[in-house]
Amino acid sequence: MRIALDLPHLKPATATANAKYRRRVPEDLRGVFGKNAVEWSLGTKDPAEIYEAWKVAHAKYEAMAGRRSKVSTEQIRWEIAQKAAIEHGLATPRDKHIGPVDLELEQGKYQDFTDAVRKEAEKLSSQQLGAKFANNPAPSSFDVLLEAQLKGIERPPVTLRDAADSYLKDREARATYRDISKQVGLVLNGIEEAIGLENPSLEALSFDHAYSYRDSLRDKGNAISTIERRMNTVNAVLNHSKKRFRLTSWENPFDGIELPQDDGTAGEVKRASLSLEEIRLTIPHVKKMNSDAADIWLLMMFTGAGPNEIRGLLWSEVKLTDSVPHFEIRANGTRRLKTGERPRRIPLVGAALHMMQSRLADRSERVDAVFPRYASRPNSNTLSAVLIKMMKAAGVWEKGRKVPYSLRHTLKNYLRRVAPANFQLLLFGHGHGEGGAASGYGDDDLLDLQARYLEEAIELWGVLEFRTF
Repeated sequence: MRIALDLPHLKPATATANAKYRRRVPEDLRGVFGKNAVEWSLGTKDPAEIYEAWKVAHAKYEAMAGRRSKVSTEQIRWEIAQKAAIEHGLATPRDKHIGPVDLELEQGKYQDFTDAVRKEAEKLSSQQLGAKFANNPAPSSFDVLLEAQLKGIERPPVTLRDAADSYLKDREARATYRDISKQVGLVLNGIEEAIGLENPSLEALSFDHAYSYRDSLRDKGNAISTIERRMNTVNAVLNHSKKRFRLTSWENPFDGIELPQDDGTAGEVKRASLSLEEIRLTIPHVKKMNSDAADIWLLMMFTGAGPNEIRGLLWSEVKLTDSVPHFEIRANGTRRLKTGERPRRIPLVGAALHMMQSRLADRSERVDAVFPRYASRPNSNTLSAVLIKMMKAAGVWEKGRKVPYSLRHTLKNYLRRVAPANFQLLLFGHGHGEGGAASGYGDDDLLDLQARYLEEAIELWGVLEFRTF
């Protein structure tokens, strides 16, 4: 029996193809999308999974469409002209200007441009040919090549928002595109506010501007970790643009900016683990939390995964009937992986396995999120606040030292006693880069051995049957 889904822009799955998000791109947005229509595979035929995948694709389209007003018109015209000129052999990627061409002095080149313009004219659609000039139609290769031939086109200065647009365009296929776009938007708005310039060129940015932005983040009361994330985002965008636009002589002024420190970042205050007695103290308070938060706390304790990794978990990523019950951590619409981590499988043992089996039995077939209360949130702030409130009520919270993430540190302490270093890294998702300590396993992540070591560590900790204390 096939379930009908009434979703706009949904191309239903067939016997041989997955469902797709299909949507016509308005003419004024084609400079952003680079095409007349989008058709993105949702990667599934399962109606229960299609809705979640559709939400990701729809949010991605809307985020890209929202970039329209941020894209420099001059930059779009230049890129169209550059692409067409290169295709016709009239320019190279390193050229900073195209044309003008003097008919008397460069007759051969002028003829080459004329031939190219004619070929581009033949590609114009009836809609483009009939577009009224007063309606400010989107530029075409015909328009900009003709302009280059007669007047010349200079590569415009790359602006901050041009840089962001280029960075985001190369990440359109990411499942977490919406979140990446949001983070980039926060950074752009913050820089413009801090330096008092709207969409400055990259050449206009200075080291003073970089420090002004850093200080503005600190003055607003942001945590050091938040400031570090924002600065990392800035550098990712600007370094991408340095390569993308061949700005060989330009130096990124944000690169190497020293971050402010507190006792934690200076290494003077380190997160502490939670003792068995402290875990016991949390039990009555965990029971008072909503079921999603309580079960996330349990899963953090038994896997070492962070709240942001767990809150976006989907039932399609949970494999309870496999020979080794486990769940997968991979990028999806509500979760992205940190740099240096990779998608990984984490075994389920003890009370965590019993909890997931119970949730599956009570699952609503229409909801793919394992923890729907927090899956749709833009970040894990709400969940973290609930967990911290519980720890404070239990008397086990210490600012900067004993926090929800301390569960990860505690589990790591016991894993060190029972598991080789490579398996510790496998379970926690670190060391998977080339040459890293966990990179030598090939396609086999030895899930059965991971489960054995994990169960031994949790049993040594004394919390294997946490809910029967």
